[in-house]
Amino acid sequence: MNTQSTGNKQIAQKFMDECWNKGNLKIISEFLTTNCRYHDPVFPNLTSGADNIRSHIENCRRGFPDMRIAIDDTIAEGNEVVHHWTVTGTHRGQFLGLAPTNKKATVSGTSIFRIQNSKITEQWSDWNLMSLMEQLGISMTAQAQSNAAKAESKMHA
Repeated sequence: MNTQSTGNKQIAQKFMDECWNKGNLKIISEFLTTNCRYHDPVFPNLTSGADNIRSHIENCRRGFPDMRIAIDDTIAEGNEVVHHWTVTGTHRGQFLGLAPTNKKATVSGTSIFRIQNSKITEQWSDWNLMSLMEQLGISMTAQAQSNAAKAESKMHA
């Protein structure tokens, strides 16, 4: 593996450990460019920028204050680093508009980091929201059925 890939792996690993696991968000600018782009289908309205990503991490950690991300596998090639990760935490605060359930959950996912000049310039994350909801005892099906029933009753009114 070349030196660039090794250095990039260390940057992505330190970002996950310091910012996500330890909540040390004062140093987020050491890892992210000011206009870093973030892509996560669960959070489609999350806009670019280190400040917005800092707020996103704060919100996630508020919802799951004991959250811990373990890096299960890392692949680095050129200016990209891929992490397959597993996060565990207890839902003790508001998250995605959901009141705390105090239930523990474990979800796995993948993040891809694009790194230039020793800083993350773009990140893609993909994980299973349905798995999280099931573990928290929140039935997405019941909610969808309720919404469908409301829509149907409006059509017949």
